[in-house]
Amino acid sequence: MSELNDLKKKLAMSSRMLFNAQLVDHSGHISARIPGSDHFFILPHPVSRATVAADDMVVADFDGKSVEGKYKAPSEVFMHARAYKARSDIESVAHLHNHMVATLSMVDKPFYPASSNPGAFFGPGPMPVYMDPALIHTIEQGDAVARTLGKGDAVMLRGHGSMVVGQTIEWVFAACVDLEEAAVRFYQASLLGPVRVYTDDETQRVMKGRRKDSVVQKIWDHNVAKTKLARLMEGI
Repeated sequence: MSELNDLKKKLAMSSRMLFNAQLVDHSGHISARIPGSDHFFILPHPVSRATVAADDMVVADFDGKSVEGKYKAPSEVFMHARAYKARSDIESVAHLHNHMVATLSMVDKPFYPASSNPGAFFGPGPMPVYMDPALIHTIEQGDAVARTLGKGDAVMLRGHGSMVVGQTIEWVFAACVDLEEAAVRFYQASLLGPVRVYTDDETQRVMKGRRKDSVVQKIWDHNVAKTKLARLMEGI
């Protein structure tokens, strides 16, 4: 039980950290696969992302049905559920309302890796865009998002935000931070002229230097400290 309690606590921490980083607002959510099962923990629908606690987590299955918890799951639980169903390598999923990523998803211009630090969690090639602007409220829509994601780590949701997946909560959190920073830099560079995007080989070499547990832990620890300074880590 201690392992599951630790998982729920880490989800609560990551939610508050995502809120502090302005990557979620009153909505947006993060989840984690429950080891050895066809279920996952996810943030509840009604509780603030800035104050959610470990005991608030909902257990849902891979069809998006809530099976345990005092609250209901978010209405877009299906994007999490079907990502876990589609790919056994995914251990955590985040859905963000990240401002600059949502902005880039609204234009007919591909978003490529182009900056050495934040670009390292994505690519090679442009980030895929799920084009249906409707909220993800059905299994079928969740399956469509998972297909658009493919074998990648993130997918843009047109006019909406993004979904990010990874091997741990810490990896997903780090990727969420990096994705928005990459989008900000890409947008700012595009105002000055054509962006010098990375080739596939350049992307692979940057990823090799950046995608390390030590880097992920550094990003995580830095944001834990920032969120504590904002007094948002109390009562987890």
